[in-house]
Amino acid sequence: MPTTYTETPDNFNEIGTFVEKEINGIKKIFYLAQRVIFYDACSFQRHSHLPDKEIKVLMNYYKIHGTVVFITKCILMELASDRHSLAEEYIAFIKKMAEAEIKVVIFNEEYTYDILSECFSTNERINEYLSWAVRMVKSPVSTITETLKNDEKLTAEVLEWKNLRQSDIYRRFFFTVRENKEHADNLGEELIAICVHILSHLPGIVDGKICVLTDDKGAASKIDSAVKRTNVQNRGAKIILFSTPKVVQHMFQEQIEISENEMINIISQGTSGNIVVMGTTAYDFDINVSISMPSEALVGKIMEPNGINIIF
Repeated sequence: MPTTYTETPDNFNEIGTFVEKEINGIKKIFYLAQRVIFYDACSFQRHSHLPDKEIKVLMNYYKIHGTVVFITKCILMELASDRHSLAEEYIAFIKKMAEAEIKVVIFNEEYTYDILSECFSTNERINEYLSWAVRMVKSPVSTITETLKNDEKLTAEVLEWKNLRQSDIYRRFFFTVRENKEHADNLGEELIAICVHILSHLPGIVDGKICVLTDDKGAASKIDSAVKRTNVQNRGAKIILFSTPKVVQHMFQEQIEISENEMINIISQGTSGNIVVMGTTAYDFDINVSISMPSEALVGKIMEPNGINIIF
């Protein structure tokens, strides 16, 4: 049975003036941005607990790359949880981003239809992108699979490519799936995967404009496999999958002003024990999927020439 989530947190008004939530404004922000980062719930939670100094370093990096932050409706639901309310630190983090002139967008997943409608003239074409993305992302056991199994009309439209001339398939699909969200499912990450898969096919979107920031290896794997399952000739622009350690390595390599202590604080926030990353060191012939070390040692490797290349 679906658990009780709410699409709009009870205290949404506390962030209302700091975020863009209207589709016309969102379309403009999306097209003008150099980089669009979709946050997952885990990474958002971790970064919201960072000290002010580390948040400023992160915001500086975002600003240099012309970054806007997208929080999908389902991720917002996860952040509000059963309390139906955003924690004070989440509200404060959104305000700090806005104060640093980083635009924050609350993105209803169905807005992908509105963005695509700027480029494609027929509903059939736009709806085909949804069908392809759902096919690539859905797994045998998931909230999406269960929702479609119990809704013959949606199944016919989304999986069997029927009645694709309709303009409301996106709205009905995403609303119905969100309504069935359950605890401990990975619906937030699956819907991000569907959105970025669709948006990556927009004409003129450059490689690396669309990014996902997640510290959940399962979520990263889901997005990566969705891309790889798509035939090479049908793939869209390349998507960057960031984890917090990977962001830190990029900041250091790009000579962003960041101290060793700040790197350690950002990487270790919200973790206990060793940090596990996927990548290569000087001693690895192939990609090592489980490089494990304390945060201090990992930062040492990041600062060491050719010490480590973090893939995720």
